[in-house]
Amino acid sequence: MARRPSEVGGLYALDKPSGITSQTALTIAKRHLGVRKAGHSGTLDPLASGLLIVGVGTWSRLLAFIVGADKTYHAVIRCGLRTDSLDITGAIQGVGWVPPTVDVQVVEECLARLRGAIWQTPPAFSALKVHGARAYELARAGQDVALASRQVTISSLALLGLRRTGPFLDIELRVRCSSGTYIRSLASDLGDLLGTGATLFALRREAIGSVTLASASEPDVIGREQRLPLSLIFPEFGRFEVDETELVAARNGRWLACPDSLASYREVIVLAAGDAPEFRRLVGIYRVVGDRLVPSRIVPTEGTT
Repeated sequence: MARRPSEVGGLYALDKPSGITSQTALTIAKRHLGVRKAGHSGTLDPLASGLLIVGVGTWSRLLAFIVGADKTYHAVIRCGLRTDSLDITGAIQGVGWVPPTVDVQVVEECLARLRGAIWQTPPAFSALKVHGARAYELARAGQDVALASRQVTISSLALLGLRRTGPFLDIELRVRCSSGTYIRSLASDLGDLLGTGATLFALRREAIGSVTLASASEPDVIGREQRLPLSLIFPEFGRFEVDETELVAARNGRWLACPDSLASYREVIVLAAGDAPEFRRLVGIYRVVGDRLVPSRIVPTEGTT
């Protein structure tokens, strides 16, 4: 029987369209990449569009280093409207006229209270688990869902514009925040501060860590040649190339001696020395522990199966 080439790994930036799930976007991308095994970091709601980072093959192991990165969003929040899901797709719970006194100054004063480290309650319509069930499943079944508030960090919250639409006021924002922040909850909290109520009207994720939409392709046009360089994804990581004498030990997950030049790093990308593309030379991600490089994630060689 002829042997079939296995999936040579890589990380890709995907621009998810609005109106489909992140999993559907991934399925389309897998078909165009010609791969069977792939995962993504940071699920987006169907309403939202924007950046997903996709890991193909054994490179999906590296997504663990991405999920905790800060995110940047472009959001439109509609004041004067309340919904049960905290976004425009939910059932309407209240409609009110936003008075003209809600102007730029008033909005900025409220935004100031939402910057920095804040406590936030996740939406009832979320994928968080409550006693083994997804919160959104319980909410859709009409059950009361009580989720614990948690601390998140809003490192940047910039007002881009205000626009009146009938009785509503749309607030356009750019948000940079810690992983785990719900922009729907942020919209609801802003509406409460303004006294108007609010829901998330539109959302687009523009960046995950140092990766932006400038590197992204839509699911139906993405190609294997669009692998992301490791230096773009992990700019704060050190880089270390091992020769043939160290390579076997490295690929088997053994610790390596840490050069003095890498002692100030927390994580180091380890590659086999040579001229081949880095996606064929990657050994894994190592932690700096004293005078050693200790493996965090080893990426097995993907040759033929």
